[in-house]
Amino acid sequence: MLALVAGLETLTSRTKDSDLPLIICSDSMSALATLRNGPAAQTSPLGTAAWRALLQLAKDGREIRAQWVPSHCGIHGNEEADRVAREAAQLPQERTPIDTRTITSTVARMARDKTIQSWPPGWFKSLMGDRRPPSTAGLERESAVEVHQIRAGHWAGSRAYLHRIGRSPTRDCEGCNDDRCDGARCPICGEEADRPAHILLRCPALMRTRLQLTGSIHPDLEEVRETRVVAALAAAARNFQSRLATPR
Repeated sequence: MLALVAGLETLTSRTKDSDLPLIICSDSMSALATLRNGPAAQTSPLGTAAWRALLQLAKDGREIRAQWVPSHCGIHGNEEADRVAREAAQLPQERTPIDTRTITSTVARMARDKTIQSWPPGWFKSLMGDRRPPSTAGLERESAVEVHQIRAGHWAGSRAYLHRIGRSPTRDCEGCNDDRCDGARCPICGEEADRPAHILLRCPALMRTRLQLTGSIHPDLEEVRETRVVAALAAAARNFQSRLATPR
């Protein structure tokens, strides 16, 4: 965007060929997309400066077109701009002016990346990898809470979790963290502890739901991290639990 503004401002001071159409070639898709939003939508000083120059150049009816070009495609001016940008990137940056919007977005991105990198090993990191959890916007509050709990590995619908905190004791065990304990077994299938991984990936009673949601009865973590998938599997598990708990 800086190179674009510099070029436009240079043209405003030139009178030679000012009646000829102007074609702006840039390899910055983001810069062109920002300008496409119009002068009133600009939120940065560079965007405002670019539109100020464009309006001045077009005030006498001059035709102006913006054209995206791939990087390193042989256009001399484009290649020269790349070279100058690479050189500028090596210069000291302490006194380089920068707008507050860029500072804010950069700090937010760095904080987000650092938070993701500092996630401790465990179920949440296994499920989300290096991504932020997808939003739960649009879900009912109860369903959103279930999604957050499953992602965190502490689902209130899990018999294993309730047994671990002493909320689901058995005759032989008041509560423990042993997945082999009968008190931790999935009340739907009984095959293993109903940890979140079991609900999302392995419980045989939920195979049809997984197939409908992901196209596979044995999906991988990439396929089940989405909010709608987690919410639907949690709801299906709750439905099975309710039916099993209802006297016939």
